[in-house]
Amino acid sequence: MMREVAVIVDSIAKMPPEVLAKYDITVLPFHISMGGKDYLDTTIDKELLYSRLMSKELPTVAPPSPGEMAEAFRKISQRARAILYITMTSRFSGEYERVTGVKKSIEQELPGVTIEAVDTLTITCAEALITIETAKAAGEGKSLPEVAEIARQMVQRVSALSVRESLYYFDKSGRLGKERPLAGSPVPLAPVLEIDAATGGVTQAVSKHRTVARAAENMLEIMKKRSANKELHVMVGHLYKPDTAEELKERIISEFQPAECYLTEVSPVAAIINGPYIDVAFFTGD
Repeated sequence: MMREVAVIVDSIAKMPPEVLAKYDITVLPFHISMGGKDYLDTTIDKELLYSRLMSKELPTVAPPSPGEMAEAFRKISQRARAILYITMTSRFSGEYERVTGVKKSIEQELPGVTIEAVDTLTITCAEALITIETAKAAGEGKSLPEVAEIARQMVQRVSALSVRESLYYFDKSGRLGKERPLAGSPVPLAPVLEIDAATGGVTQAVSKHRTVARAAENMLEIMKKRSANKELHVMVGHLYKPDTAEELKERIISEFQPAECYLTEVSPVAAIINGPYIDVAFFTGD
């Protein structure tokens, strides 16, 4: 059956497999270059990658190639009249610019297909929440302009907060931006960092703490303040922190009774960029 709109997202927006299947979301993987070999973010041996990370020999990452994007568009065009591609923040990657270039050539090659791209100005769990809400709209048979507008509205609604056990990885990735002095602090810090539309898609420290536990507690305080007792939709992500993430999820369910609360392990690319960390994304219902 031909769909009106199909949704593609990059592998940075890691979400539970059952969610991908339920909302018919296509994932296009990033690339990881390690030891002279190229791996896909979705199939790389995690133990091999994580052992490399612990030795602090950091692999490099890259978005899907123009050829991979074009092939995905061709394949999806066989079952959808239009395609919406959702990307991580353009301030951290050239993915969005690459998609817009491929879009023009494919629309010329396949005149009956329309493609739109949306820059989420965020990463990981927040990008996943935006994608899920967008895919829900696509599943309802809405048109491409309608689905794209919902995606852009979601970009403005989602908050993305995170705390890292160490700022080493994030600093080495070049994504600390103006907050880079935090990595060189003589006193170890565990700041709560925000990356979303409110920060312009770049990194901003919203609070600073001495421990990850206190920073995680502060994320809940920020969530409570911003939600103003409205219905919440939440995703908790983690790397090397399954117990902390599960505890955080249970607290969120207990204290906020959210409409949705997902738990996921972040993608290998996010692991390279962040190291061990906890990620919480949320938005309020209408």
